This record gives sequence, C-alpha cells and structure tokens, in this order.
Amino acid sequence: MNSEVIMEAIPNWSAGSYPVGRSGHRISCTDSFLYTVGGFHPSTGALAEAWRLNISTGEWEQLSNSEDDGTPSTCISHCMASLGQELLIFGGTSYPFGSAMSNEIHACDKATGKWRVVPSEGDIPQEMYGQAFRRMGDYIYTVGGTSGYHFSLQAHALHLPTMTWSCLASSDLYKGNEPSGRYKAEIGVVLGRIVVVGGSSADIVFPLDEVPVLDIEQGKWSLKSTKPDPRFHAYPSPRKCHASVQRGADLYVIGGASGDEVFDDIWKLDLLTLTWSRTCLVLPVPLYFHDAAFSPNGSLFVYGGSTAVGSSERSTAVFRARLQAPPLLEAAWEAFATNCSFDSVEEEQPLDSRTQSLELLAAGVPRRLIQRLRKLPKERRHQ
Repeated sequence: MNSEVIMEAIPNWSAGSYPVGRSGHRISCTDSFLYTVGGFHPSTGALAEAWRLNISTGEWEQLSNSEDDGTPSTCISHCMASLGQELLIFGGTSYPFGSAMSNEIHACDKATGKWRVVPSEGDIPQEMYGQAFRRMGDYIYTVGGTSGYHFSLQAHALHLPTMTWSCLASSDLYKGNEPSGRYKAEIGVVLGRIVVVGGSSADIVFPLDEVPVLDIEQGKWSLKSTKPDPRFHAYPSPRKCHASVQRGADLYVIGGASGDEVFDDIWKLDLLTLTWSRTCLVLPVPLYFHDAAFSPNGSLFVYGGSTAVGSSERSTAVFRARLQAPPLLEAAWEAFATNCSFDSVEEEQPLDSRTQSLELLAAGVPRRLIQRLRKLPKERRHQ
C-alpha cells in the first residue's frame, strides 16, 4: 500500500528505572498516563508489577511490585479495565503457564499502587487465562480462554456497580456449525451482540472471513460471514495474540500472528455490517502478544509484545497514532511537551512552590495540564 502511515514511537526519557520488554500484559490510558500491568519475559517469568508512563515527559515510574504491594502473580494473559481511580484485573496465569490461574478480581489504586481483592458474586467464571474482554458502560464482557488444555467459548458479563457476574453462554462443547473454543481472541460489543475475532485452539488459528457472534439476550452463538475490504477484495489473515480497541461500532485489529508469520497491519471491522477495511496505519515492527488502548483524546497506543515467533526478545517500545483530531488545547500541549524539556514535579510539593510550575502558570498553561508533570511520592517509588 503506497499510502501506509507508520505509527510514531514515543521516546523513553527515563533517567531512572523503566520496565523490561514484555508480552501477555495489558495496558490502559488516560490523557496523562499509560498504565501497564503484568506480562511475561523468558528470562524472568511472570512480571508481577505495574508501571505508568508519563505521556507528557516520557518517564516511566513503577507503581507496584509483588513483594511490597501484593501484585497478583497470575498476571499473564489476564483481562484489565479502568474503573475510576483503579485498574481492575481478572483471570490470568502465572508461569509455567497454567500452573496457577485466577478467577478473582484484583484492583490497583492508580495513585498509590496498592492492590486489593474485590469481592464478586453470581455466576463467577472458571479459572482461565487468555480470555477476550471488552468494557462497555457498566459491564465487562469476557469470552473464551484456556486452562492450558481445554479451550472455552464461555461468555460472561460483570456488572460493575454491583460486582455481579452473569453467564451469557455456558456450554463448552459445541457441535455442528457452532463455533469452537479459543484463547487470545478479541471481541467487539454492539447492539446486544458480541463479535469474536480470531484466536486459536491447540491446533487451529481461526480465520477472519467468518466470526462467532453471540446474541446476548438469547445466549446463542452463530457463525457469521464477514465482508472483505471493498477496495482490495481481501480479508485479514487468520491470527491470534493480536490487540484490539473499539471506537463506536468499529473494532480495530492490530498485528497478531498466524503460524510462523507475525503481522504489522491494522484492520477495522464494522461491527454492524461485519465489513473489513484495511487502514493506512501499520506498526513500525510486526507484533504479537502486545496490547493496545485508546486515550480519551483519541490517541491509539500500542506497547510491548514479541516481533518473531519463538524469539526470546520482548519489545520495550510504545507506539502512538491519532485516530481523530484532538481538541485544540490538547494539540497545543502535545506540541509544547514534544518540543520542551520538563522537570517532573514532585507529588508532595505544591505546584506553586516549583519555579518551573510558576513559569508555566505565568505563561498561561492551565493548572490541570501542569498536573500531568507530577511524579509519584518518594515513598511510593520503586528502584
């Protein structure tokens, strides 16, 4: 494609510690920070820790580790969603994969890095890892996953205000034309339907010219044919371990792998018409076992993953692309932060006590933007 646009890499300006490359992690974004929890590296196994990247300064800070803060050890191929001032994770495995799994909900305070177990009730899903998930409003939907031996297509919904689980589709054994269980798929949710994209079982990487669709109200699965990109008359290649983000009725499918091939392409699926479109965006490197997230101001972020099947290396790169024009104030701040050198503001010091902060305030920079320069309190920093 002659019109391909490569996503930009965010430089890492951290003078101190920063996270090792990882796969099987999850990320979440605000306008100020990119948060990442868990993951795996071949040299260390499970990475039971949480980090945040200051998007304005390019500095990493470690929020939690397993020793001091109770970060769950089952933090590989888990689910994660943001809820107010906390990050919620569910499911996941430790290392060796499948040796320990979880079906508890754990919450990490974004400001302190402290973890707690969140009680839940109802039809709690089985202990698994590699589930697909999506938060929509007051619900988190989960589909599939594996125990390491058995591959599921169970579907559940977690009602966040009450932390109550409901089972949407309970059968694990599908016959005839009904879809097979899988892990490391992705899902989109629209108009009472859950659309499952890709994933794999023990010996199959599932194609994308047809997708399982769950009618949430009836609790019934069906296989639906998708439509190819009308410009290129093509479908995305079968894939697993891809990342995805949903924006309205569009599901963006990012990278992934099929057999020995790792992809750098980014596709968009219209969840209403099930029509594929290949976007002009491409990853700077092929990736799988990475993760992606939207920021509120419309930026797409991609972090981590592996670039080759069987490789012992894991990516440390953060990539970004704009999927919509930001508000003028956000665009001005981004240009300012990109071209200026900032000293991070100590969390425990008032903004007005810092010379740099006073200069920014005097220049007319809104206080809420200067707040983005804050670092963690000294007592919360991990070396």
